[in-house]
Amino acid sequence: MNKPQLKRIAESAYQAMFSQKPDVSNIQETFYGWVVFLISPKGKVVVKFSREFGRIEKEVTALGLLKKKVTCPVPEVYFFGRSEGYDYMLIEWLEGISAYELPNNPKVIETFREDYTNILIALHEHTDSRGFEVTPEKFEPSLIDAFDQWMYPVLRYVLSSASPFSRELKDAYTLLWEKKTEILMPINNHSSFVHDDCHIANVLFDPKTYKISGLLDPCDVGFKHKEFDIFHLFDVREDLKLVDRYHEKSPLIEGFEVRRYFLGLWDDAKHSRNIGWYDESWINSKLDRFNTAYKQA
Repeated sequence: MNKPQLKRIAESAYQAMFSQKPDVSNIQETFYGWVVFLISPKGKVVVKFSREFGRIEKEVTALGLLKKKVTCPVPEVYFFGRSEGYDYMLIEWLEGISAYELPNNPKVIETFREDYTNILIALHEHTDSRGFEVTPEKFEPSLIDAFDQWMYPVLRYVLSSASPFSRELKDAYTLLWEKKTEILMPINNHSSFVHDDCHIANVLFDPKTYKISGLLDPCDVGFKHKEFDIFHLFDVREDLKLVDRYHEKSPLIEGFEVRRYFLGLWDDAKHSRNIGWYDESWINSKLDRFNTAYKQA
């Protein structure tokens, strides 16, 4: 993606909204694309671009759905557009600091941990009697059947000649697929609404109260199992022990330790399929941890 071009598109969108150019325009790279922060006395907004075709349109919908169900701020979408071959959305600028930068202070961590786990538990209390969401029009009563439809295209990608996955990892993913029924059976029912990428790099906190001031970057929201959120809490700042606190308030089902690595491995494969990301040492390390947990279960 062309960084100067993206900034120019974002600045044009800002001018269309506020009838003036921004005084400050700062662009940052993210895992899935680019974010441009724009400021003038007339307002502060954010413009997002994605490496994955179609992702921005999906996120527009996801933000609207999440906003109806979560108890903390979610950015408002001002408009969604396309310019010079790039989809983008112009969204509300939420005040706060990335929770990745949360101070290493026991009282601060306790306040944040308590607030965020309450927010997630409240989110996960939203369920759907139809089961697990394959598409907005299609649900499956069984998580295993839904997982098959979500992830079979990902498996096909991993095993394809176009994939960067090593022969050893392709064999490992084949075995993972064969074990999916056994591994997922304990959570095969009772769906929850999930953000699906709720690690704390996608969370803002208020620097005065240390409570949540924003939840960002949903895309694959929907009715899945709550563990599709919970395993992400290990992705960034595992030292915050968010899963431990969640478990104290809402006990996890036996076998979670195996499923956390199982779901994480499929999440990694999904990212590779979506944007070409591939880190063999990272995936192998997670696979080793899965194998250890599986043997001990």
